[in-house]
Amino acid sequence: MIPDLEGAEVLIAVDEHGSIGAAARHLGITQPAASARLRTMEARWGLALVERSARGSRLTDAGQAVAGWGRAAFERVAALQAGLEALQERHDRGLRVAASLTVAGYLVPRWLGELRARYPAATPQLMVVNSAAVIGLVHDGTADLGFIETPDLPPDLAVRRIGEDALVVVAHPSHPWAHRDEPVATDELAAEPLVLREPGSGTRRTFEAALGSAPTVALEASSTASLVGAVIAGIAPGVVSERAVTAAVQNGELVPVATTMNARRPLSVVWSRERRLSRTAEALVAIATAGSATMKP
Repeated sequence: MIPDLEGAEVLIAVDEHGSIGAAARHLGITQPAASARLRTMEARWGLALVERSARGSRLTDAGQAVAGWGRAAFERVAALQAGLEALQERHDRGLRVAASLTVAGYLVPRWLGELRARYPAATPQLMVVNSAAVIGLVHDGTADLGFIETPDLPPDLAVRRIGEDALVVVAHPSHPWAHRDEPVATDELAAEPLVLREPGSGTRRTFEAALGSAPTVALEASSTASLVGAVIAGIAPGVVSERAVTAAVQNGELVPVATTMNARRPLSVVWSRERRLSRTAEALVAIATAGSATMKP
């Protein structure tokens, strides 16, 4: 039979406080409830554990033995509780986040700041790679959460859409496209050498899907910053997230080019269905989801 822990708790309190009434007050229960717990325990085991008198209550020899065993049991339970809480705190404190470049550069820092405001002890680790690599890091367990910017969503991971992003074509002010009135058609985009992100990136995959054909590459850049720098240097027009060129367009370094292409892509967070998310991971997903309504360039 499973030991009666509620009865043992009352028994220990009677030993320490001298009466059933004082024990009940210590435990925050009524005296009749405390008495009932003791009677149930005594009846269950066929033992007299407490001697009751007008002057108070004291434990019998059997009661003293049971109280001693009870104290040892509660100490072990307390140690188990402390150990579990420590493990939970360590699990919640460490959060491994992988994010594709646009999300990492323009959105994740804001979300992590809000997460730290809620959980000051959290120590998130951020890995910045392209969307294909993010999915790989979540697959192999290196990352707890992955933020991606690709239409190719992994069917074997849990996925939540958190917003969307628009790709734009930008050019140096001296490029002919910077001064034309009519939009650039997709066949012109396909024929023109462009500065693009590397294969496997969400930007490249979204652009190729919108273009409907293989693009002509003038330069491949493995980061958004290097792509924007190459376009500013006049190498060729580039295709990039609208968020990444807001400042360059505002200060006149780049000119947005009107096109007939509709290149919008979902922004999503992914995680393994096989691994339980920590509280901090769940909080970050909620923060990112709530922030989707305000995700403007």
